[in-house]
This record gives sequence, structure tokens and C-alpha cells, in this order.
Amino acid sequence: MNFWHRLKTELSLAVTMALVLQGCATWQTQEPDAIMAAGNCSSLFNEMDQIIQDYGVADAGTARIPGFPALRIDRFLAAFAHKNLTAEVYADWLERLRQLDMTARLIEWRNLPPAARMPLEPYLRPNLETTVNACGHILAEQALFYPRQRSRLLAAIEPPDAYSTWQRFFGLYFLTRWAIVDGVWSGQQEILDLFSKTDQGPGLADRLVRYAPPVQDALGVDQVATILAQSARNPLKIPQPSKDQLTRLFASLAPVWVVDTASDNDRIGTVSIGAEDKTYIHSQTPVVYTLTSHARYGDQTLLQLNYLIWFPARTPERWLDIYAGRFDGLIWRVTLGMDGKPLAYDSIHACGCYYQIFPGEGMQVVKPEDGSEPILSPKSIPALKPDERLTIRLTSGNHFIRSVTAERAVAGATAYNWLDYHALRSLPTPDNRRLSFFNKDGLVDGSERLERFLLWPMGVPNAGAMRQWGNHAIAFLGKRHFDDPHLIEKLMRPVW
Repeated sequence: MNFWHRLKTELSLAVTMALVLQGCATWQTQEPDAIMAAGNCSSLFNEMDQIIQDYGVADAGTARIPGFPALRIDRFLAAFAHKNLTAEVYADWLERLRQLDMTARLIEWRNLPPAARMPLEPYLRPNLETTVNACGHILAEQALFYPRQRSRLLAAIEPPDAYSTWQRFFGLYFLTRWAIVDGVWSGQQEILDLFSKTDQGPGLADRLVRYAPPVQDALGVDQVATILAQSARNPLKIPQPSKDQLTRLFASLAPVWVVDTASDNDRIGTVSIGAEDKTYIHSQTPVVYTLTSHARYGDQTLLQLNYLIWFPARTPERWLDIYAGRFDGLIWRVTLGMDGKPLAYDSIHACGCYYQIFPGEGMQVVKPEDGSEPILSPKSIPALKPDERLTIRLTSGNHFIRSVTAERAVAGATAYNWLDYHALRSLPTPDNRRLSFFNKDGLVDGSERLERFLLWPMGVPNAGAMRQWGNHAIAFLGKRHFDDPHLIEKLMRPVW
């Protein structure tokens, strides 16, 4: 059901809800028409936002839009804001902004302490989801039907920025950046060297632990293309496979992880919250967290499959290792062309560090035209045979990728489980509360690194700390974001 039909069916519910809100002494209302419903809903959402802010449980995965409490934006949807959108496409885009807010708002509200929710619970009836959904539609209606509101909304859209302008200003970025150029080059060379090294050291083979996805028949390229084409039949032509289709897509393209396991810090685990709200990685249960995103390439929107693994820590390599600390994560991403073939693979650590890209068949990396940080691209990845799967080999300690190879199934691997990445935004606690793995700034508390003091002038807040999706700055020289929908388009071209 599209936005227009859903709005009609839920408008009456929202107006009825406005009558309930009349009981609040601070919200004076008159007759319950659409305008008064919008006023009540705006007051309710603003009051919710204030409580969420006061208790520090705001979700940083998407950005609020000033003056539009029922809408939020991410970097992908911001890319459509200033295009010449038809009425149907604009309505679809607006509904996606509303959905971003509803998802985040429900998460934030559930992460509040029970006592903090009590003042507004009488006005969130018949239940939280119904009220937030209905109010969201009422408020979005203002930007849908009134040209002045539409103009205000489009003028207010700004892509989120994971960089700090004031840090770069006071850190004299245009001078100090030259001091880290050699460090960037040497860091990239260190990773490149890993791809040319052969296995060495006594007992290394015994330390290699393999993690494989659950067994499931892989989809063929034609099947993938069919799913993408059918799921993109919406006004914005965004591929949105069903839940079952996504399960099969993720399983079909999931890598095998091979980790050099020198200590428990090298074991893939599950994020959990224990006593006294302490977050830790439960390494007895290996889990891969999955997340979809989208890229723009030419006039097409492409589906991206993200696979995230977590380790308890990055182990120090020396007495004073400024890059070591609690928690470490790695994201592997597959960008699918509409023909069902991988266009590119790329990866970062969960801090946004060590970005590297692996072109798919028929693609090549090009030098950035903006003079920003050079691109690390260790190799291209040819098309896989039907019985092959990518195997990603990681080093111990720092969990760098040291090889990416196509291999057939090998016995003896530990099967990992799947979890939705968004589960990290609201985890259960032992006393039946809920907390996010990320703080209000989109960072993982306790994952701070000493490198943040050295790299502060580069404008990356808390450089080295683990980050929430939507907050990954992936370059110190210039600006580059992992969730930039045009990132792949900027970095790659066809070989021919």
C-alpha cells in the first residue's frame, strides 16, 4: 500500500487520537480537524524528543530534520532531495523519511528507563506503534500537500556529516594534514604487503579458525537479477527484496571467515549486555550481523549487502599501542549490479579505518578526482563459480584482511549465526531493560583509542572508536563516508 492510500486509512485514527490528547493540560485544542491533529502530534513528538534527549538515548543512525519532528534523513535519501521529483516519487521519498523516524523513535523510546516513559504513556494509546505511526502520517501530510512546507523541507535537507568542522578549524587541518600523509601511505602499504606474504611461523595452521555461513542453496546470477528487478518496482526504483529473499541473498553471497586466532580477542562473537550495563562480546556464539544499504551508479540504485563481525578487542602489539583497545569490528560489503553480479566488494573496520575496495569482474578503480586520500585496492575479484565462495583471511590481533580468495566448501568450519544489525540499537539487559550498543553520538563507549589525540586535527571525532552505521568517516585526507551512495560511482569505472 503506497503513502497516499495509507494516509487515507490512518487519518481518521489520528484525528480520533487527537481527542485523547485533549486531556493533556498543556496542549489546548479546539475541534479535532486535521490541523489540530497535526498540532497535537507535533507537541507529542517534541515532548518525546525532549525526554529522549534528557536521558541521552537518542539514536545516531539517522539525522533529525529541523522543524519536521516526524521525519529523519540519511545520506542515501538526502541524495534525492534536490532532484526534480514527481508527485508520486516525492510521496514515496517522504514516506521513507517518515519510516526512518518511526524506526528510530520506537527504538529510542524503548531504550528509555521505565520511569522516564511514564508521563507520556497515557497519550501513547492504544499502543506505542499505532500512535507514532498515525501521528507520523498526520505530520508528514503537511509536507506532502502544502507547497510552502515542501519547500521548507527540501531547503532543510542536509546530508549528515561524520566530520567535525570545528576540529579541523582549530586543529589547523590544512597545515597539519601534511604531517599524516606518510602515515596514511605506510599504513596502506602494510596492508598491501599482507596480500603478497606467504604463511609463516610454527603452528600457524593450527591457529586458523574457519567460520562458515549456515548451509543453504546459493542463488544463481539470474535468480538474483530477477529478485532485484522485481523488488525495484516502486516510484524511486530502489531494490527492496522481501525478508525471505534477503535471507537467501545474504546466505548466497556470505563469505567464509578464516581468522588467525592467537587469543580469545580473535574469536568472532555476539554483542551482549551483562551486569551493571557492561557491554561485551560473547565469543562462544559466533554471529554475523547483516544490514542492507544502497548505492547510486549512473541512473540506477543498487542493493548492497553488509556483513559485520565483532571481536572482543584489538590486542596490543607493543607496550604502547595507540591503536589497541576494547572491541574491534569489520564490515564486508557486496554491491550488486542489477544484472545480479557483484559490481564491487569493499570493507572497513568498525571505526571507519582501513577502507579498501575490490572491483568485481570488468571493473577498475580510478584515482579520486578531488585530491583526497588515495584508494587502497589490493586486488580485483573475478566472477565466482557456482560451487565457490569467497574466503576472507584475517590476521590475529589487528584483524587486517590479508587475503581474499575463491574456495570450494571445506569441512571443519564453525557455522556462524545471523542477526539483524539493527538489533544492536536496542539490546536486552539482565533486568529486562533495553540499551543501545551505541551512544547518542553513534560511538561505542569503551572503544576509545589513544590515536584520537594524534589524529584530532583531521576532524574525525574520537578517531579509532567503533561507530554506528551512518557515522563512518573513512578518510583522514579530504572527506569520504562509507554510506555515501555515490562512493562506488566515484571510485570505479568499467574496464572497457
